[in-house]
Amino acid sequence: LQTIDINSDEFAKIANFATLDPSSMTSTEPVFKSLKEVYGGNDLFFKKVESTQVVEGQASPTPTTTIYGPTTEALFAKRVEDLKAAGTQVKEVATYPAKILSKPGEGEDAEPTLYLGVDASAMEASPFELDPSSQFLYWPKPVEEVKAAGNDAFTPGAYKTASTVNLEHTDAEWWRFFICIFFGIVMAFAFEAMTDYYVSFKKAPVKEIGGVATTGPAPMIIQGFAYGMESSVFSVFAIVICLIVPLLLFPVAVFGGYLLSFYGIALVGLGLLTTTGFILAMDTFGPISDNSQGVFEMSGAGHTNAEGARRVQLLDAAGNTTKALTKGFAIATAVVAAVALFHAYVDEAKLAEIGMRLEIPQIFLGMLVGGATPFLFAAFSINAVGRAAFQLIYEVRRQFRADAGIMAGTSKPDYGRCVAIVTAAAQKELLGPGIIAIAMPVLVAFGFSIGQPTTMVNGLPFNLVGAQALGGFLAGTILSGQLLAVTLANSGGMWDNAKKLVEDGLHGGKGTEEHKAAVVCDTVGDPFKDTAGPALNPLIKVMNLIALLLAPVVIQPRSENQMAMITVAAAAALGVAIYMSKKGSLGSQLSALTAGEGGVDPAVQAMADTTEKIEHMAEEVVEKVEDVVHPDHDEDNKPQV
Repeated sequence: LQTIDINSDEFAKIANFATLDPSSMTSTEPVFKSLKEVYGGNDLFFKKVESTQVVEGQASPTPTTTIYGPTTEALFAKRVEDLKAAGTQVKEVATYPAKILSKPGEGEDAEPTLYLGVDASAMEASPFELDPSSQFLYWPKPVEEVKAAGNDAFTPGAYKTASTVNLEHTDAEWWRFFICIFFGIVMAFAFEAMTDYYVSFKKAPVKEIGGVATTGPAPMIIQGFAYGMESSVFSVFAIVICLIVPLLLFPVAVFGGYLLSFYGIALVGLGLLTTTGFILAMDTFGPISDNSQGVFEMSGAGHTNAEGARRVQLLDAAGNTTKALTKGFAIATAVVAAVALFHAYVDEAKLAEIGMRLEIPQIFLGMLVGGATPFLFAAFSINAVGRAAFQLIYEVRRQFRADAGIMAGTSKPDYGRCVAIVTAAAQKELLGPGIIAIAMPVLVAFGFSIGQPTTMVNGLPFNLVGAQALGGFLAGTILSGQLLAVTLANSGGMWDNAKKLVEDGLHGGKGTEEHKAAVVCDTVGDPFKDTAGPALNPLIKVMNLIALLLAPVVIQPRSENQMAMITVAAAAALGVAIYMSKKGSLGSQLSALTAGEGGVDPAVQAMADTTEKIEHMAEEVVEKVEDVVHPDHDEDNKPQV
């Protein structure tokens, strides 16, 4: 049975059903009105009253208990007025809220069957002692048709009587919701502790990565990536433990479904967001400390103040840790929000009735595609960073060639041009990943709907196979996106802080081979922790929102041609995004930037020419030296120098 709120859109489906005006139930001339006219916009309830017929000169009889309903305040007031006018004293005993329930009919055109639901715990007594005027008669037809039928409207089968059913409910105490919010705060502290352990330069993982700097960048990368993957697993464990709590607080057997459980999960996310002010402060601290170290280095004060340079390096390292924490926090909020949105998607896509069993091939295949999508998105992001970096490198080389005063210190570089290149790249490179976030859900939803039969839900046909595949797609995206995002963010932060350890004096400090290895690791980690990792957070949220918006569209039966056209359009958009990513790969960018006149970059050619001149001058010097050491003699046997 489905509850129908008389103030909701669901009520519109039965609003035109004809019913009897309750005030005419006992009269010989029935008055027909629509359900909307009688009950629309008013709360329904049953009234339990004690009525006593007062006859002058006779002792008062025992009161009779009667239940009137369903009624509204206006209808009940009129009923009481009529009873008092007839000499009956009325005493109101109790009020029982009522709801209209609907059971879908069998078949596409079958009309629903209506019921009246009353809270069983409130009713105390099981059978109703209904007054004759309390019968809820209705005709699943417009009022005009019922009036035109005349007496035939009261023949058996022409009308229906809404049966009264008892509803049971269980109160959810306030402390259950409080615990859900509390565990959201616990999750925030858990992420802070884990991130601090893996990224802080004072903890074992970063020290181990810095300790292998003597062997080159390869072992540092291997060690850092291994710790990054390990941290992502424990992050998932923390999320799962905190999200199990709402399931335990709102068991299905007690509360009759998962609705309150998912509401509790949403409250966990709310508790997580209560620390937003603290998180934003730490997120802001990271760039401030990073830029302060850059300003200190550019000022040249570090050459004469070693202790000051060390202080700003430690400050920057602390900023790296806080930035990594905020990225992990953002990813956790994305996962919690996605889990809560997932239930909304299941309801909107009519999947609660048929479920999502993994043995259905379309669901499993959708999960595979969803699990692969964050990796494709991350690949696009990292390639975009590489292309922008090569463009910036070429611009720096060009300025050095065009203005020799830059290296001499007599003129300033064109910083605006470099900023413009980076800004334009950031805007253009967003198109490919953005297309993925939209095209992939559409491709999965409509692609798996082609050629699939419809399923009857509440008497209506729906194409649910594509919606099931999209549900699997979301599950795969949430899981792999969380794991990949934490891996990239934490590994990049570890490499950055390992470099700070080396710069602080570990294994020789700046300028050593160990420092060069650490710089390589930091260069690898920057697109991980600053681009691909954080970008997976909005990807997870956007895909869930798009799926939620697509759900009502996907489940509607459509022709094969329509679904094929939508699928082809989504596949074409995805192909464009892949082409945009491949058009300027790192290899092609390097080839383009090193290809000038004669097939060689002018800067590279200039360096080669300079090297050749130096080699020629060196040969001449060597010949002169040889002449001094082994002089030739003239005709008089005198040495020539």
